[in-house]
Amino acid sequence: MKEGRGRFNLEKDSKIKSGLDMLREISLPSEIDGEKVLTHSQAAYDAGSISRSSWKMGFLYLTANRLIFTQRENRLFEVPLDLLNRLQIISRNWVPGKKVSQLCLIKDLEGKKNILYLSVKEPGEWIKAIETARKGSLNEF
Repeated sequence: MKEGRGRFNLEKDSKIKSGLDMLREISLPSEIDGEKVLTHSQAAYDAGSISRSSWKMGFLYLTANRLIFTQRENRLFEVPLDLLNRLQIISRNWVPGKKVSQLCLIKDLEGKKNILYLSVKEPGEWIKAIETARKGSLNEF
């Protein structure tokens, strides 16, 4: 059992959660459209163009079949996992003068290539989770 005072965890590398953090955890769904959420995270999605970024903050969810990005109650996009051709981590501009590692998803839709850029904590862990979910989906058939 962890020792601490109330909601304050005194362990090394721990984060004291704010009321807003706790509210977000409570309101995160365990299912979306009947699909179990395998993992989720706060994320940012670049909805801009090649010449200009336009970052949208929200939540990224992974189910066994798709990735879903929401901003409050609005779904900004969802991508079936079987449409993802390539996953990679690249270094891109986040704000002027600062580059960060981002998750790059390349999908094909009706012969047209789309590239999605997501800023998430631990992008390598997201790639592992997506690949594991894709393998699980293949085993179901």
